[in-house]
Amino acid sequence: MFNKNNKLIKKLFFHESWDIMVINSKGQHVFPQNTLEILSNAKAQQLDKKYIFQADPFIIDKGENLYVFYEAFSFLNSKGVLRCRILNKDLVEIDDVKLDGFDELKCHLSFPFLFHLEGQLFMIPESSERKEIILFKCVDFPARWEKVKVLVADLAVTDNVIFELNSLNYLVSTSMNDEMVIHTADSIFGDWKLISPTLEVCNEHLRGAGTPYTVDGKTYIFTQECNPEVYGKSIFIKELTRLTPDKYEEKLVGRISASINNSDGIHTLNFTDNYIVYDTKRLTFSVLSTLKKLSYKIMVNHRKRLFN
Repeated sequence: MFNKNNKLIKKLFFHESWDIMVINSKGQHVFPQNTLEILSNAKAQQLDKKYIFQADPFIIDKGENLYVFYEAFSFLNSKGVLRCRILNKDLVEIDDVKLDGFDELKCHLSFPFLFHLEGQLFMIPESSERKEIILFKCVDFPARWEKVKVLVADLAVTDNVIFELNSLNYLVSTSMNDEMVIHTADSIFGDWKLISPTLEVCNEHLRGAGTPYTVDGKTYIFTQECNPEVYGKSIFIKELTRLTPDKYEEKLVGRISASINNSDGIHTLNFTDNYIVYDTKRLTFSVLSTLKKLSYKIMVNHRKRLFN
């Protein structure tokens, strides 16, 4: 009875709150050799709390500043928007800007996956409510973005990442049922085709958790531990041991748990040569939690009707 009461209290009066942590590794980080050690022992700085959810951080180290692109979410409109927090090299916050060029999508946005191609910066945000995977190009760094094209239409997927392997581009996403969805193309701007390789996975947690990295000829991906009761519990580091249109194989390299900062969860991690950024979850008490969750469901259902 005690456990049942605890679960009921948590459901009625607690909601998730996400924040972003930044570590200055001072050039000592060598992925994946000492990633877990630095995350566990180095001092992490939390970005100023401006929104209920500050999550899905992606990072660019450019010039004299550090740019953290992320999802900002408030229960007031129950819709994630994309922003960029700007810091100097001492991690002093300078500015927080809303990204321009995404408003016309009119949907919840998150997971602003970034990549460079031929000297230009591109982004694929999570826009599953529109049932589209959309490519954007930065036209005035960091704030102004321009839609390039819809890569995949009529498909609701989340947490999209792109990488090249053996001269073939792969677009890896996750369905709303947490199943892996893979497309391939000869070019980023080409025609993306859905493939169905045989999957040999090390665990059932397949949802993306950050940018893939290639080190010493090995390709690594991050996935987040999720289940029906717990969302964003930890992150798995996996090595892709084989990926072709016919076969997908991975092996587990490491696991990043919420114990690194004694929180309730972690589900996105990225890094540069000198900085590591991740998000962290805590359960927050509020007498209005039930009302906030109900408002969120109503707004989500409204947007679903809008796009259907």
